[in-house]
Amino acid sequence: MEIVFENVTYKENIKTPLERTYLKDVSFSLNENKVYTFLGDSKSGKEKLGSLINATSFPYKGYVQIGKFINDGRYIKKVNNLRMNIGYVKKNPLDFEINNLVKNELTFGLKYFKYKIKKEQVRSLEALKLVGLSEEVLNKKISSLTIRERKLLSIASSLIFNPEVIILEEVTMFLLEKDKENIKRLIRIMQEKYGKKIILITKNTDFAYEVSDEIYLVNNGKIVKCKKSVLTDESILTSNNLNTPKIVDFINEANKKEANLTYTSNILDLIKEVYRNV
Repeated sequence: MEIVFENVTYKENIKTPLERTYLKDVSFSLNENKVYTFLGDSKSGKEKLGSLINATSFPYKGYVQIGKFINDGRYIKKVNNLRMNIGYVKKNPLDFEINNLVKNELTFGLKYFKYKIKKEQVRSLEALKLVGLSEEVLNKKISSLTIRERKLLSIASSLIFNPEVIILEEVTMFLLEKDKENIKRLIRIMQEKYGKKIILITKNTDFAYEVSDEIYLVNNGKIVKCKKSVLTDESILTSNNLNTPKIVDFINEANKKEANLTYTSNILDLIKEVYRNV
């Protein structure tokens, strides 16, 4: 499913004292099934990208093309067919929770979108397993879960449709390190084995450095496509109010001492580099 932003400007509270422009004349296209990361601080405007792709928000100017659908502010025929193919995980899991029970939350979308599936419970258990939750939570009340478990549940609820596109907004927030490692593996499986298009919207440069194929920097509503090597450029990251990935900091410090390390993307490869060169 191709995603194209064409001269998109997005505003809220138009013609009021609270009017704010989040995105300004933004154009880009995501054609391949890769891991695309949109990096920016909390004031960059990046958080509006997901709702525009999912057509729960509408451009002030320009349009967003999502496969055969066009989001330009006009009525979208069969919009549920679009949303069923977009797995959208919000930063705060509480924003999208609708039901009291975990099992109902997992299957709500299947029933709402009239998704034809015979074994709902099997699909629910598979989705929980993918994100690292046990089947014991299936019959629990959502209110009894920790915020970490609720975040993992929100991911499972989005994956249960087997969507073509998966949007992960600050996916590491509220998660433990073991969860983050599992999500990294899950992202790669979804992209490489099943051909999903993954869109990360985040300020977490550590996570982005390990999983991204392409990087877009978002600053003050403007978006610029960059090579992945931008994540090794401390000056550019600092000017965009972003941290240098910890693994890059380590490599930079080691190379000041003539370690001659290359910019590996994960800890295991870095350890191998250290053994070879130090």
